[in-house]
Amino acid sequence: MFGLMTNIVQFAYWKCAKKKVKSGKHWDKWGPVYVLMIATCLVLLQPVCMLVIGSWTNYSGNVQYDVAANMLSYVNEAGDTVQGGLDCGEPLDDGIDNFFFDGDDSSNALVPNTTTGWMIQIFGTYLGFGFLFWGVIWATNLHNKIAKKWATIRRGGAPATATMA
Repeated sequence: MFGLMTNIVQFAYWKCAKKKVKSGKHWDKWGPVYVLMIATCLVLLQPVCMLVIGSWTNYSGNVQYDVAANMLSYVNEAGDTVQGGLDCGEPLDDGIDNFFFDGDDSSNALVPNTTTGWMIQIFGTYLGFGFLFWGVIWATNLHNKIAKKWATIRRGGAPATATMA
C-alpha cells in the first residue's frame, strides 16, 4: 500500500513538473502533489494502526494453532497455557490498548467497533480516498478533459459512427 501511494505521488509530481501554469502561483502548479501527500498519510493511517496493534502483544509469542480443534493456544507471561483466541480487548503490558476493536467474539477484522476505530476508518481511510481521487483528477486535468469532451458531444461534434450500406 505504501509503495502504491508513494508511486501515485511521484506520478503527480512529474505531471505537475511538466505543467505550465498561467497564473504562476505555486499552489496552482503543485497543489495536486500536496493533496496526494495528505491522501497518502490518511490512507496509510489504518494499516499502520493494524501493524501497531499486531506488533505489541500481551503474550510470550508461543502461539500454536490446533487444526483439528480449530483453536489457538498460547503461553502467557505467567507460564500458563491459555486455550482459545488471543484476547485483543485487554490492555497490553506496555500500556497500548487495542483502539480499533473492543475484543468481542463477533469482531470483524474489516469493520471497527470502537469510536476511535470508526474515526480512523472515516477520517483516515474514506477521507484519504476522497483526497486521492481529487488529487489524481487535478493532476491529470481530467475534469477539464471531460468538460471539453462533453461540450463537443453537446454541440453535435461527436465522431460519426460507421454505417453499413
